[in-house]
Amino acid sequence: MKKRCLTALLLAMMVSLSGCGGLTIGSSKEQAPKEEEPVVGQSYPQDAAQIVDTSRIPTELEGQGVFVQHWKEWDKATLPSQYLREMDDTALMLIEQVQNVTVSAAAPRAFDGIEHARINDLLRISLKNTPAIDFDMKLERNEDGRLIAESKRYPDHMLTKLLQNEQEEGRDLREFYYQEDVAAVYNHLFGSGRTLGFQDLCPKYYYYAREGVFAHKGEKVEPKVWPMLVQYQDGEKSVMVDLVLTEGNDPAKPLIYTSADGSIIELTADNYQKELAGEPVYRYTFRKEGENLHLDGIRQVGVLNKTCDAVVNLELPVKKEGPELKTPERLMVSSGKVQSRIDLQKVYKNTTASDYLMSLLGDARKVEGKAVSNVLAASGSDTMTLTLGYTEGEEVVLNVISKSYLPGIMESYVTFSLGSQQFLLPQEQYELLSVYIESCKAEDSASK
Repeated sequence: MKKRCLTALLLAMMVSLSGCGGLTIGSSKEQAPKEEEPVVGQSYPQDAAQIVDTSRIPTELEGQGVFVQHWKEWDKATLPSQYLREMDDTALMLIEQVQNVTVSAAAPRAFDGIEHARINDLLRISLKNTPAIDFDMKLERNEDGRLIAESKRYPDHMLTKLLQNEQEEGRDLREFYYQEDVAAVYNHLFGSGRTLGFQDLCPKYYYYAREGVFAHKGEKVEPKVWPMLVQYQDGEKSVMVDLVLTEGNDPAKPLIYTSADGSIIELTADNYQKELAGEPVYRYTFRKEGENLHLDGIRQVGVLNKTCDAVVNLELPVKKEGPELKTPERLMVSSGKVQSRIDLQKVYKNTTASDYLMSLLGDARKVEGKAVSNVLAASGSDTMTLTLGYTEGEEVVLNVISKSYLPGIMESYVTFSLGSQQFLLPQEQYELLSVYIESCKAEDSASK
């Protein structure tokens, strides 16, 4: 008798543990997802006696979505307006390419080099372009008014069970996507330069790690983004296209544009010059890898001129004042793991190394306004740290980036930070600084 009781108790514990094992960390059931936290769904609890179909439901990728060049089939007469330039095949191809990597017509987040892009932005774009799993899902309300999920073809499939469980918990899921399909779309759009993290934040999606799927919450409505091209440059290794983002897909209706100040504008052939003059122009850079174009950067390169037929720079957001620095007694230069001491008493360019350094840094100009927090490091740029030493152990640290961009400015600059302040130098100054450092390294360099 005691032996039977013990066996029954062990079986009950095993069933209980199998149900808990279906919960993924960060379950949305226990805590509502915050805006800056990953959204991880709760898998359905499994009954040990229940047979669940875990097979993969077939999905087709290669013959649809971003794997097909739809622009070749577009009827040009039915396309929305392009007021800023004439269309050719390359322009049409680039319009579709930009549509594939853009989730809305709002100002895009800037980055230069795919390694600098935010993973959650790339994940959201990939999910937007991933075909949903096709499994005759049917949602109906029962006598109590609750949504019930059913599937005739896959009644015992894990996704049917998952959907049923989530509907009972009040989560309005509509579509599912296999994570390997999301990864395939990701690689097609962005290449292999950045590792995809499935549990990164992505609004309106749940991620179910055990089932290996994402699910969209509520009805999926995507804006009809229509890039208005200004110009493009088709190079050997990359393509750069400058554009303004609008919404619309009906040539009989005005395009919708959200201006830099947040105003909603209907664009027509009569008013586009007035409304778009001075508005931001964004450059999308795609690197060529075989027959594919992979997104490699987005940044604002200027604004439209008065006639909307050219891109011009914004006024450089700087003050005439330079950094307030005293002549240092010591200088250490750090680049990666290498540190070097500079002999400030050495004669250099008909002056001392210390005076030359102060003259070079004195040419810097202080960045002001919103641009201070929007300095963009260029892809492949080098960084170094200059530590200026003074008596009694006082030190001032300058963090230098060899090549940076400011929003609305086409050209690049050398930038360095001093505390919370940002300063810039003409791009050619970085070479002068590098030659100076190599020439004035002390014989007892810290790198030895």
